[in-house]
Amino acid sequence: MYFTLARRIIVALRDVALVRDTVIVTSSAEVELFAGHLGVRVMHQMRDEGINSACESAIASSSAVGITNALILPGDLPLVTSESITALLQSAHLRERGVTIVPDRRHVGTNALVCTPADAIRPRFGPNSFADHLRTAQEHGLPARVFESGELALDIDEPEDLDAWRGYDIHNCGSNSGRNIVGDRREGLSTAGNRGVQPAHRTDDIVRPG
Repeated sequence: MYFTLARRIIVALRDVALVRDTVIVTSSAEVELFAGHLGVRVMHQMRDEGINSACESAIASSSAVGITNALILPGDLPLVTSESITALLQSAHLRERGVTIVPDRRHVGTNALVCTPADAIRPRFGPNSFADHLRTAQEHGLPARVFESGELALDIDEPEDLDAWRGYDIHNCGSNSGRNIVGDRREGLSTAGNRGVQPAHRTDDIVRPG
């Protein structure tokens, strides 16, 4: 089930012209084999050190080959599309220093993070990561932008998230929805491109597509 969502994200990334390199960092031989079959670059970890460590490893590897921006996506976004990723990157001012954050639908977690330069801040995924990423960007003197996206806001953390996904599919796809689901974030996807309500935190820009 995890692989169904991971495949969806990888396929979406393939269709985004601004994405140059896709990296999965994992300690799982099963995930490594799966990613390899999809033509994704894999970085192997000896043990699972969490999503933040995985992201930092992928960013360091990509920066070493001249990639200047980083897009970090978790593996449990059931509504992600190439169009939603493209809209995010186009709004992120990739030629300028800064951080763009996509909050989850509760405005508590982070469902996508764009950094210019790629290592602009250390990833802070975990409880309250939306506020943590805003604060970290501001502590580094970087513009912090919030990108609101319905397709990127839904992740699968709680049972009600599954209900929200089912409701979306019923409303938009009728009886054609036959996709599997996953209930955890076992791996993170980190992609790097080469082109260029939280009242306690100032944001430089809030973008709402459409």
